[in-house]
Amino acid sequence: MQGDNRTRSRSRRTAILRWSERLFVSAGIVILGWCALVLADSELAQWQARRSLETLSLAASVAPPRMTDPAFSRPASAPKLRPGSAIGTLSIPRIALGAIVLHGSDTRTLRRGPGHVESTALPGETGNAVIAGHRDSFFRGLGAIIVGDDVFIDTPRGHLHYRVTSTRVVNAHDLAVLEQSDDAILTLITCYPFWVLGPAPDRFVVRAALVANTPFETRSVPPPSAYEPIAAQTASVVQTREVSVANAPFARDETILVRQAIERFRVTYNARLVSHNDVRPGGALEFQSCDIALADNQATATCAISSPSAPGGDDGAWTIRLERSDRAWAIKTIAGD
Repeated sequence: MQGDNRTRSRSRRTAILRWSERLFVSAGIVILGWCALVLADSELAQWQARRSLETLSLAASVAPPRMTDPAFSRPASAPKLRPGSAIGTLSIPRIALGAIVLHGSDTRTLRRGPGHVESTALPGETGNAVIAGHRDSFFRGLGAIIVGDDVFIDTPRGHLHYRVTSTRVVNAHDLAVLEQSDDAILTLITCYPFWVLGPAPDRFVVRAALVANTPFETRSVPPPSAYEPIAAQTASVVQTREVSVANAPFARDETILVRQAIERFRVTYNARLVSHNDVRPGGALEFQSCDIALADNQATATCAISSPSAPGGDDGAWTIRLERSDRAWAIKTIAGD
């Protein structure tokens, strides 16, 4: 009898262990499936936001026609931001951080990307632009940021260049980081400590100041022929156009425009490195100096570089050739030493 009791007891323990094993395996599969769905949802949301930004950038690069008839004038109004709509592309090259910033700070938005806090200024505007993100996803590498790091945000209107001025840890209930400012600043917020599982008691705050705001070059669409002034066909207007060509900007102003075109390329180049996870040790592409030679509607810039991630070695120079068209300079070729 005792042997039978021991056998039945052993059988019950084996059955319990078997069912426990099945329960844990099933729970693990469910958790892994949930994580996969969350990751897939965030990747899809980032892809859709990137496509949306590309469409907005293309639309912003073409200015609407100017109608001479007052009946065709329409008041310009900024589009209303909806929760989850794309704001811009955030990139920090030195720590290889890059993501599309979405508008909103609700749970669903922060699961899909860094979120712009609704009550704060937009990036590039005067005031405090606050962006929050999860420390275990999009802001995972934010703990490695240091004072002096460059932060870039590409919006449909242009390139924003910020530089980190401070980092600090505050209590989760400290709302002083959301206060407005008379200057254009950027605040990045994530949970702290980074290694804590579950809700974190504090917040890691990065403050950066706006260094440069480079708008995209806008192409004006000519008005339809039906709305062109009749005087546009007269000789006097033709003569006026000839005078305007003769009074072209001085070479010094053209040099500034060329440098702006090169800077737009540099910022875009670094943002693409981040988006493709191709930032190598040593930081982003930086031009130490650029010697520019102008000739008619062409320019040649010889820019000294020092970046391991740039083609041509750790040190060298790039020869950048540009052409002018309608007062806008476009890069045609780039050759490295």
